[in-house]
Amino acid sequence: MGNSVNNPLPIKQPLAVASLRRSSHNQEGNQSFEIQKLAITEFAKRKGYYLPEEFIFYDDAVSAYRTPASKRQGLNHMKKVVLEQDVQAIIFYDFSRIDRKIYSFVSEFYFDVIAKKPDVRFFATTKEEAWTPKDLDVKLQLIFANAESNRKSMQAVDAQFSALKSEERRPGATVPFGYSQEKTEVKNQGSRKIYPNEDSGVVLFIFHLASWGYSLQKISDTLNSANIPSPTKKKWRTSTIENILKNPVYSGTLSWNFKREPQHREKTHIIEGFHPAIVPKTMYQMIENNRMLKQTFNKLETPFLFGGILTCNHCKNTLYHRNASTKKGGRKYSYLKYGCRTCGYELDYEETHGTLFKRIKEQLGLSIKINEETIKAQINGFVQRIEENLKELHKKFEHVSQNESKLLQEHEEHKLQNVFLNVKERISKEITEMNEEVNMLRGVQSPDELKVFLNNFQSFELSNLSLTEQRLVLLYLIKEVTVHHQEPDLCTFQIQFKTNPVAFLTNQTG
Repeated sequence: MGNSVNNPLPIKQPLAVASLRRSSHNQEGNQSFEIQKLAITEFAKRKGYYLPEEFIFYDDAVSAYRTPASKRQGLNHMKKVVLEQDVQAIIFYDFSRIDRKIYSFVSEFYFDVIAKKPDVRFFATTKEEAWTPKDLDVKLQLIFANAESNRKSMQAVDAQFSALKSEERRPGATVPFGYSQEKTEVKNQGSRKIYPNEDSGVVLFIFHLASWGYSLQKISDTLNSANIPSPTKKKWRTSTIENILKNPVYSGTLSWNFKREPQHREKTHIIEGFHPAIVPKTMYQMIENNRMLKQTFNKLETPFLFGGILTCNHCKNTLYHRNASTKKGGRKYSYLKYGCRTCGYELDYEETHGTLFKRIKEQLGLSIKINEETIKAQINGFVQRIEENLKELHKKFEHVSQNESKLLQEHEEHKLQNVFLNVKERISKEITEMNEEVNMLRGVQSPDELKVFLNNFQSFELSNLSLTEQRLVLLYLIKEVTVHHQEPDLCTFQIQFKTNPVAFLTNQTG
């Protein structure tokens, strides 16, 4: 609804303006525009004010709980008219239509108007006399309105949370790329379940490339060069790739955030196996581990495959690497070197890689045994330690609750309530995080999940992989290569393999 305000004809009655607001189009009863308008026009007439139709301002489908006064268009339009016209009174239906934040209307509307028009009077149809924010009953009315909104907000969130848990009905939202949604005959009814569509292969391909260490830019370039359409049917962007890789929906998980006011903790509901998965959970873990490897060893897309893992046996320093390649006469001359600044020697790139690749191929089968049962046993041991910590946290939570009840009864120290609340919220957060960790670890123990990693690293030929893939495999399998430099042209290597290449699943060191 809009307002077209013109200068009204001269009249004898003092002018008034009115504000009507409803939070949604579905509101009826005393919150509907019709009821509010009828009550306000009768109130203005009884008080002797002239209220033109064009001086009635509407805020439609606007929450006074989530939207401050300064952001309400109808209210701001009314303020402009009040300051520009000879308005004597401002009328609202009731205090819940004015504000549900307690402070917003007073600080962003009332004080601005009174500063320039100190004689303007404020009315609500539920109160015969004009009011000011200093009135005790007005303060109470605004507090009650805020409390009611808090209660309704929490009830709405809890209802959504309960509906998700009991009905497993997917909330209304944009369907993720790679999925389609079941159609229902009746709008807003049905399961809203999603299932993989023809684009699911593209999603899995994106995760596959990321699990092998390829950068966001490389993945988007690969998709664009293959003319694979993006979710928007345009060119792929790195931000789109990143959003896909961060979305847990592709593991079959529904993760839904219930937003509340800032003073309330955001509530997240997670349902595992809510819909068919496109991507194994282990692949998410591998991608996160790759990100951590990049932080430690810089980029993965580099010709220096052993950068960061070559260590000088004499001085114990990590060898540097440099690219001194040049172009002369139209020809490119490659000079790639590893070296130790302290001991003053350099190693030829190709010779070092050739020697190490040969040694790795010879030793790999003997030095590393990626045994499925061993990995499961290690994960089980880690889960047991987490569950022991969970028992202790539950005991701590119960102890804090008992102390809270005792102190409040004996001393009535209500100021301590916030302290106890913060402590309990912190413990609850730790319990939630540990439970999520246990669920994740239980999930990756399944044969299908473990095969995601084992198939990649149990059987491969390094020379057949790209440089990025070779670099990633080496960082997963090798802990350190010690360089024994004996003479200018004589150098030997000692390779230390990681005992558990899947240690990242339990945040252990390899």
